[in-house]
Amino acid sequence: MAANPDHAHWRGGTATDRLFILTVAIKGLDGALGVIGGALLLFVKPHTLDEIIAWLTTHELSRNPHDFFSNLLIDWFSHLDVSQLAFASGYLMAHGAMKSFLSITLLLGRPWSYPVGSFFLGLFIAYTGYRLHLHWTWPLFAFLLFDLFTLAMVAREWRMQAKHGYRR
Repeated sequence: MAANPDHAHWRGGTATDRLFILTVAIKGLDGALGVIGGALLLFVKPHTLDEIIAWLTTHELSRNPHDFFSNLLIDWFSHLDVSQLAFASGYLMAHGAMKSFLSITLLLGRPWSYPVGSFFLGLFIAYTGYRLHLHWTWPLFAFLLFDLFTLAMVAREWRMQAKHGYRR
């Protein structure tokens, strides 16, 4: 994209060009939030999470003791321990940093970022598929679909960059 300053992406481009920019920007924002969330998990103890979840779910459970999402949150967080929090923290920070970095380089149109970004998206997709195989959840499936869509958008942009010969 930015490898050629006259490139149409930054002047609006087609709807698909704008969709690429939006998709990659969302992935970058998601990465930044992952880094922040992972850093926060470093300082949170399981007991504190239990209190936060209780505060978040008390109102809904008082109205509907069988609320699916509230009970799911309580059940999920009740099984966490310090080692799981440490892993989640490290994973979120590393995964988030990689997504943010690649999003920035993709938006800047760095030629090397297309194959590297595609490779890491492929790894994220494979890992998410593995996690889905172990334990199916709709949110995880939604993340898988978004990663597949992002990979398709990156591959399309990579082809367009190669076709027009934009290099930096």
